[in-house]
Amino acid sequence: MEGMKGAVTDGKGNVRIERIPKPVPGQYECLCRIEACASCTGTDLKIISGQMSWATPDRYPAVLGHESVGRVISVGEKVRNIKAGDRFLRPAAWYPGEYREGIFSMMGGFAEFGVVTDTAALLEDHPEMQLNSYMKFQQPLPGEEEISSVDAPMLVTLKEVYSYIAGLGISSNHTVAVMGAGAVAMGMCFFAKLAGATVIAAARREESLLLCYKAGADFLIHTEKEDLASALKKIAPGGVDFLLDGAGSSELLVKGSSALKDQGAICSYASGMNSGDLWNRITPPGSWKYIRQILHEDKVHEHFLSLIRMKVLPYSLFYSHVMKLSSVEEGFELLRNKKGSKIVFTMD
Repeated sequence: MEGMKGAVTDGKGNVRIERIPKPVPGQYECLCRIEACASCTGTDLKIISGQMSWATPDRYPAVLGHESVGRVISVGEKVRNIKAGDRFLRPAAWYPGEYREGIFSMMGGFAEFGVVTDTAALLEDHPEMQLNSYMKFQQPLPGEEEISSVDAPMLVTLKEVYSYIAGLGISSNHTVAVMGAGAVAMGMCFFAKLAGATVIAAARREESLLLCYKAGADFLIHTEKEDLASALKKIAPGGVDFLLDGAGSSELLVKGSSALKDQGAICSYASGMNSGDLWNRITPPGSWKYIRQILHEDKVHEHFLSLIRMKVLPYSLFYSHVMKLSSVEEGFELLRNKKGSKIVFTMD
Protein backbone atom coordinates (compact mmCIF):
# COMPACT_ATOMS: atom_id res chain seq x y z
CA MET A 1 0.00 0.00 0.00
CA GLU A 2 1.30 3.46 -0.90
CA GLY A 3 2.42 5.48 2.10
CA MET A 4 2.38 9.07 3.30
CA LYS A 5 3.53 11.02 6.35
CA GLY A 6 1.24 11.37 9.36
CA ALA A 7 1.42 12.29 13.06
CA VAL A 8 1.05 9.12 15.13
CA THR A 9 0.78 8.76 18.91
CA ASP A 10 1.28 5.74 21.14
CA GLY A 11 -0.93 7.09 23.92
CA LYS A 12 2.06 7.16 26.28
CA GLY A 13 2.99 10.79 25.78
CA ASN A 14 4.73 10.43 22.44
CA VAL A 15 3.78 11.81 19.03
CA ARG A 16 6.00 11.56 15.95
CA ILE A 17 5.90 11.60 12.19
CA GLU A 18 5.63 8.10 10.75
CA ARG A 19 4.96 6.51 7.39
CA ILE A 20 1.29 5.49 7.31
CA PRO A 21 -1.00 4.13 4.58
CA LYS A 22 -2.21 6.64 2.02
CA PRO A 23 -6.02 6.49 1.69
CA VAL A 24 -7.52 4.74 -1.31
CA PRO A 25 -10.86 6.49 -2.00
CA GLY A 26 -14.00 4.47 -2.63
CA GLN A 27 -16.61 5.12 -5.30
CA TYR A 28 -18.27 7.94 -3.36
CA GLU A 29 -15.08 9.34 -1.85
CA CYS A 30 -12.68 12.08 -2.90
CA LEU A 31 -8.95 12.18 -2.28
CA CYS A 32 -7.76 15.45 -0.76
CA ARG A 33 -4.32 16.90 -0.33
CA ILE A 34 -4.43 18.17 3.24
CA GLU A 35 -3.04 21.69 3.38
CA ALA A 36 -3.05 22.37 7.12
CA CYS A 37 -4.36 21.03 10.42
CA ALA A 38 -4.52 22.78 13.80
CA SER A 39 -4.10 21.33 17.24
CA CYS A 40 -7.23 20.99 19.33
CA THR A 41 -4.84 21.46 22.19
CA GLY A 42 -6.68 20.10 25.23
CA THR A 43 -8.14 17.12 23.38
CA ASP A 44 -4.96 16.24 21.48
CA LEU A 45 -2.78 16.39 24.61
CA LYS A 46 -5.21 14.07 26.41
CA ILE A 47 -5.19 11.65 23.46
CA ILE A 48 -1.40 11.65 23.33
CA SER A 49 -1.21 10.85 27.04
CA GLY A 50 -4.01 8.25 26.92
CA GLN A 51 -6.33 10.26 29.16
CA MET A 52 -9.51 10.24 27.07
CA SER A 53 -12.09 7.79 28.42
CA TRP A 54 -12.75 6.31 24.96
CA ALA A 55 -9.06 6.11 24.01
CA THR A 56 -8.55 2.54 25.17
CA PRO A 57 -5.17 0.78 24.69
CA ASP A 58 -6.44 -1.16 21.67
CA ARG A 59 -6.89 2.16 19.84
CA TYR A 60 -3.18 2.90 19.74
CA PRO A 61 -1.10 3.61 17.79
CA ALA A 62 -3.37 6.27 16.34
CA VAL A 63 -3.17 9.03 13.75
CA LEU A 64 -4.21 12.41 15.18
CA GLY A 65 -5.88 15.61 14.07
CA HIS A 66 -9.41 16.83 13.37
CA GLU A 67 -9.08 20.55 12.57
CA SER A 68 -7.91 20.00 9.01
CA VAL A 69 -8.46 21.70 5.67
CA GLY A 70 -7.72 20.15 2.29
CA ARG A 71 -8.22 20.43 -1.45
CA VAL A 72 -9.82 17.70 -3.58
CA ILE A 73 -7.39 16.26 -6.15
CA SER A 74 -9.46 13.32 -7.47
CA VAL A 75 -13.00 11.98 -7.14
CA GLY A 76 -14.54 8.51 -7.11
CA GLU A 77 -16.57 7.31 -10.09
CA LYS A 78 -19.94 7.82 -8.35
CA VAL A 79 -19.18 11.27 -6.92
CA ARG A 80 -21.61 13.83 -8.38
CA ASN A 81 -21.52 16.87 -6.10
CA ILE A 82 -17.81 17.46 -5.54
CA LYS A 83 -15.10 18.24 -8.07
CA ALA A 84 -11.33 18.49 -8.15
CA GLY A 85 -10.18 21.81 -6.72
CA ASP A 86 -12.95 22.07 -4.11
CA ARG A 87 -11.81 22.80 -0.57
CA PHE A 88 -13.18 21.05 2.52
CA LEU A 89 -12.95 21.13 6.27
CA ARG A 90 -11.98 17.96 8.11
CA PRO A 91 -10.58 15.59 5.47
CA ALA A 92 -9.44 12.48 7.35
CA ALA A 93 -6.64 10.04 6.55
CA TRP A 94 -9.34 7.47 7.18
CA TYR A 95 -12.51 7.72 9.19
CA PRO A 96 -12.64 7.56 13.01
CA GLY A 97 -13.13 4.04 14.25
CA GLU A 98 -11.27 2.46 11.32
CA TYR A 99 -7.87 0.77 11.28
CA ARG A 100 -5.30 0.71 8.50
CA GLU A 101 -2.34 -1.63 8.92
CA GLY A 102 -2.86 -1.64 12.68
CA ILE A 103 -3.14 2.15 13.02
CA PHE A 104 -6.38 3.53 14.46
CA SER A 105 -7.91 6.79 13.23
CA MET A 106 -8.51 9.46 15.83
CA MET A 107 -9.77 11.65 12.98
CA GLY A 108 -6.46 11.64 11.11
CA GLY A 109 -6.11 15.25 9.96
CA PHE A 110 -2.36 15.41 10.67
CA ALA A 111 -1.48 13.67 7.42
CA GLU A 112 -0.52 14.53 3.86
CA PHE A 113 -3.71 13.11 2.32
CA GLY A 114 -7.26 12.46 3.42
CA VAL A 115 -10.74 11.65 2.14
CA VAL A 116 -14.11 13.37 2.11
CA THR A 117 -17.35 11.70 1.04
CA ASP A 118 -20.10 12.82 -1.31
CA THR A 119 -22.76 11.93 1.24
CA ALA A 120 -25.60 13.33 -0.89
CA ALA A 121 -24.78 10.96 -3.76
CA LEU A 122 -24.17 8.05 -1.40
CA LEU A 123 -27.53 8.45 0.35
CA GLU A 124 -29.36 9.06 -2.90
CA ASP A 125 -28.13 5.73 -4.23
CA HIS A 126 -28.19 3.89 -0.87
CA PRO A 127 -30.75 5.49 1.47
CA GLU A 128 -30.34 2.61 3.90
CA MET A 129 -26.65 3.39 4.41
CA GLN A 130 -25.45 4.26 7.92
CA LEU A 131 -22.90 7.05 7.54
CA ASN A 132 -19.84 7.50 9.70
CA SER A 133 -20.87 10.33 12.04
CA TYR A 134 -17.69 12.24 11.18
CA MET A 135 -18.82 12.80 7.59
CA LYS A 136 -21.32 15.52 8.54
CA PHE A 137 -18.42 17.74 9.63
CA GLN A 138 -16.74 17.57 6.21
CA GLN A 139 -18.16 20.77 4.79
CA PRO A 140 -17.11 22.87 1.76
CA LEU A 141 -15.07 26.05 1.97
CA PRO A 142 -14.67 29.03 -0.35
CA GLY A 143 -11.40 29.66 -2.16
CA GLU A 144 -8.01 30.69 -0.81
CA GLU A 145 -8.71 34.32 -1.69
CA GLU A 146 -11.50 34.38 0.92
CA ILE A 147 -9.87 32.31 3.67
CA SER A 148 -6.31 30.99 3.76
CA SER A 149 -5.34 27.42 4.54
CA VAL A 150 -3.65 28.63 7.74
CA ASP A 151 -6.77 30.44 8.96
CA ALA A 152 -9.38 27.91 7.81
CA PRO A 153 -8.74 25.30 10.55
CA MET A 154 -9.89 27.89 13.11
CA LEU A 155 -13.42 27.44 11.78
CA VAL A 156 -13.74 24.07 13.53
CA THR A 157 -13.33 25.59 16.99
CA LEU A 158 -15.14 28.82 16.13
CA LYS A 159 -18.21 27.04 14.76
CA GLU A 160 -18.38 24.84 17.85
CA VAL A 161 -18.08 27.81 20.20
CA TYR A 162 -20.57 29.95 18.28
CA SER A 163 -23.17 27.16 18.42
CA TYR A 164 -22.51 26.87 22.15
CA ILE A 165 -22.96 30.59 22.86
CA ALA A 166 -26.03 30.84 20.62
CA GLY A 167 -27.57 27.77 22.25
CA LEU A 168 -27.24 29.32 25.70
CA GLY A 169 -29.22 32.34 24.54
CA ILE A 170 -26.63 34.87 25.68
CA SER A 171 -27.66 38.46 24.88
CA SER A 172 -27.07 42.11 25.78
CA ASN A 173 -28.89 41.67 29.09
CA HIS A 174 -26.31 39.24 30.43
CA THR A 175 -23.01 39.26 32.26
CA VAL A 176 -20.85 36.31 31.25
CA ALA A 177 -17.74 35.06 33.05
CA VAL A 178 -15.42 32.88 30.95
CA MET A 179 -13.01 30.60 32.78
CA GLY A 180 -9.79 30.13 30.79
CA ALA A 181 -7.90 31.94 28.06
CA GLY A 182 -7.18 29.39 25.32
CA ALA A 183 -8.73 29.33 21.86
CA VAL A 184 -12.10 28.05 23.14
CA ALA A 185 -12.29 30.65 25.91
CA MET A 186 -11.29 33.41 23.48
CA GLY A 187 -14.03 32.27 21.12
CA MET A 188 -16.53 32.44 23.99
CA CYS A 189 -15.44 36.01 24.73
CA PHE A 190 -15.70 36.95 21.06
CA PHE A 191 -19.18 35.58 20.39
CA ALA A 192 -20.60 36.63 23.79
CA LYS A 193 -19.40 40.16 23.09
CA LEU A 194 -20.90 40.11 19.59
CA ALA A 195 -24.17 39.11 21.28
CA GLY A 196 -23.90 42.26 23.39
CA ALA A 197 -23.06 40.71 26.76
CA THR A 198 -20.73 42.14 29.38
CA VAL A 199 -17.79 39.70 29.30
CA ILE A 200 -15.32 38.81 32.06
CA ALA A 201 -12.31 36.57 31.36
CA ALA A 202 -10.49 34.77 34.19
CA ALA A 203 -7.21 32.90 33.75
CA ARG A 204 -3.75 32.35 35.23
CA ARG A 205 -1.53 33.94 32.58
CA GLU A 206 -1.44 37.65 31.88
CA GLU A 207 -0.43 37.38 28.22
CA SER A 208 -3.35 35.05 27.52
CA LEU A 209 -5.76 37.38 29.28
CA LEU A 210 -4.63 40.21 27.02
CA LEU A 211 -5.63 38.09 24.02
CA CYS A 212 -9.06 37.60 25.61
CA TYR A 213 -9.30 41.37 25.88
CA LYS A 214 -8.58 41.65 22.16
CA ALA A 215 -11.24 38.98 21.56
CA GLY A 216 -13.90 41.00 23.37
CA ALA A 217 -13.54 40.62 27.15
CA ASP A 218 -14.45 43.80 29.05
CA PHE A 219 -12.83 42.79 32.34
CA LEU A 220 -9.87 40.55 33.15
CA ILE A 221 -9.18 38.53 36.31
CA HIS A 222 -5.69 37.15 36.93
CA THR A 223 -6.51 34.13 39.10
CA GLU A 224 -2.94 33.82 40.41
CA LYS A 225 -3.18 37.32 41.85
CA GLU A 226 -6.85 37.69 42.77
CA ASP A 227 -9.47 35.55 44.44
CA LEU A 228 -11.82 34.55 41.62
CA ALA A 229 -15.13 34.83 43.45
CA SER A 230 -14.23 38.14 45.12
CA ALA A 231 -13.08 39.65 41.85
CA LEU A 232 -16.25 38.54 40.07
CA LYS A 233 -18.44 40.06 42.81
CA LYS A 234 -16.54 43.34 42.60
CA ILE A 235 -17.08 43.55 38.82
CA ALA A 236 -20.67 42.27 38.92
CA PRO A 237 -22.18 43.07 42.36
CA GLY A 238 -25.52 41.65 41.24
CA GLY A 239 -23.91 38.40 40.16
CA VAL A 240 -23.04 36.87 36.79
CA ASP A 241 -25.70 35.26 34.60
CA PHE A 242 -23.44 32.64 33.03
CA LEU A 243 -20.29 31.01 34.35
CA LEU A 244 -18.64 29.28 31.38
CA ASP A 245 -15.95 26.62 31.42
CA GLY A 246 -13.57 27.55 28.62
CA ALA A 247 -10.58 25.72 30.09
CA GLY A 248 -11.82 22.16 30.57
CA SER A 249 -11.63 22.67 34.34
CA SER A 250 -14.67 22.15 36.52
CA GLU A 251 -12.60 23.40 39.46
CA LEU A 252 -12.82 26.97 38.16
CA LEU A 253 -16.61 26.68 37.94
CA VAL A 254 -16.68 25.69 41.60
CA LYS A 255 -14.42 28.55 42.66
CA GLY A 256 -16.54 31.12 40.86
CA SER A 257 -19.93 29.70 41.81
CA SER A 258 -20.56 32.00 44.78
CA ALA A 259 -20.60 34.96 42.36
CA LEU A 260 -23.50 33.54 40.37
CA LYS A 261 -26.72 35.56 40.11
CA ASP A 262 -29.95 34.00 41.36
CA GLN A 263 -31.30 31.83 38.51
CA GLY A 264 -27.86 31.95 36.87
CA ALA A 265 -26.25 29.07 35.02
CA ILE A 266 -23.03 27.09 35.41
CA CYS A 267 -22.11 25.82 31.96
CA SER A 268 -19.70 23.04 30.96
CA TYR A 269 -18.08 22.87 27.54
CA ALA A 270 -15.44 20.17 27.15
CA SER A 271 -15.65 18.78 30.67
CA GLY A 272 -18.54 17.80 32.89
CA MET A 273 -19.15 17.93 36.62
CA ASN A 274 -18.25 14.28 37.04
CA SER A 275 -17.27 14.33 40.70
CA GLY A 276 -19.75 14.33 43.58
CA ASP A 277 -17.23 16.37 45.55
CA LEU A 278 -17.42 19.14 42.95
CA TRP A 279 -21.21 19.31 43.19
CA ASN A 280 -21.02 19.54 46.99
CA ARG A 281 -18.63 22.49 46.81
CA ILE A 282 -20.77 24.65 44.51
CA THR A 283 -21.97 27.62 46.57
CA PRO A 284 -24.29 29.90 44.56
CA PRO A 285 -26.27 32.34 46.74
CA GLY A 286 -29.64 31.43 45.20
CA SER A 287 -31.29 29.09 42.72
CA TRP A 288 -29.16 28.05 39.78
CA LYS A 289 -29.00 25.62 36.89
CA TYR A 290 -26.31 23.47 35.34
CA ILE A 291 -26.12 23.32 31.53
CA ARG A 292 -24.11 20.89 29.45
CA GLN A 293 -24.68 22.51 26.06
CA ILE A 294 -24.60 20.33 22.92
CA LEU A 295 -22.32 21.60 20.15
CA HIS A 296 -23.67 21.92 16.61
CA GLU A 297 -20.63 22.75 14.48
CA ASP A 298 -22.19 21.37 11.31
CA LYS A 299 -25.49 23.25 11.66
CA VAL A 300 -23.96 26.74 11.70
CA HIS A 301 -21.77 26.27 8.63
CA GLU A 302 -23.89 28.37 6.26
CA HIS A 303 -23.83 31.23 8.73
CA PHE A 304 -20.05 31.02 8.87
CA LEU A 305 -19.77 31.14 5.10
CA SER A 306 -21.43 34.56 5.40
CA LEU A 307 -19.02 35.60 8.17
CA ILE A 308 -16.08 34.55 5.98
CA ARG A 309 -17.43 36.68 3.14
CA MET A 310 -17.92 39.62 5.50
CA LYS A 311 -14.36 39.25 6.89
CA VAL A 312 -15.41 39.71 10.51
CA LEU A 313 -13.53 36.78 12.07
CA PRO A 314 -10.09 37.59 13.57
CA TYR A 315 -8.63 34.14 12.82
CA SER A 316 -5.03 34.89 13.82
CA LEU A 317 -6.07 35.73 17.40
CA PHE A 318 -6.88 32.08 17.98
CA TYR A 319 -3.53 30.45 17.11
CA SER A 320 -0.09 31.17 18.48
CA HIS A 321 2.22 29.40 15.99
CA VAL A 322 2.39 28.14 12.42
CA MET A 323 4.76 25.19 11.96
CA LYS A 324 5.51 22.46 9.45
CA LEU A 325 4.05 19.02 10.12
CA SER A 326 7.59 17.66 10.36
CA SER A 327 7.95 19.73 13.56
CA VAL A 328 4.95 18.12 15.25
CA GLU A 329 7.00 16.81 18.20
CA GLU A 330 8.44 20.25 18.84
CA GLY A 331 5.02 21.82 18.47
CA PHE A 332 3.33 19.59 21.03
CA GLU A 333 6.22 20.18 23.41
CA LEU A 334 5.47 23.90 23.17
CA LEU A 335 1.83 23.15 23.98
CA ARG A 336 2.73 20.95 26.95
CA ASN A 337 4.96 23.67 28.38
CA LYS A 338 2.31 26.40 27.88
CA LYS A 339 4.58 28.20 25.40
CA GLY A 340 1.90 27.99 22.72
CA SER A 341 -1.88 27.88 22.79
CA LYS A 342 -2.93 26.50 19.43
CA ILE A 343 -0.65 25.55 16.53
CA VAL A 344 -1.46 25.31 12.84
CA PHE A 345 0.69 22.63 11.18
CA THR A 346 1.10 23.01 7.43
CA MET A 347 2.10 20.11 5.21
CA ASP A 348 5.76 19.90 4.18
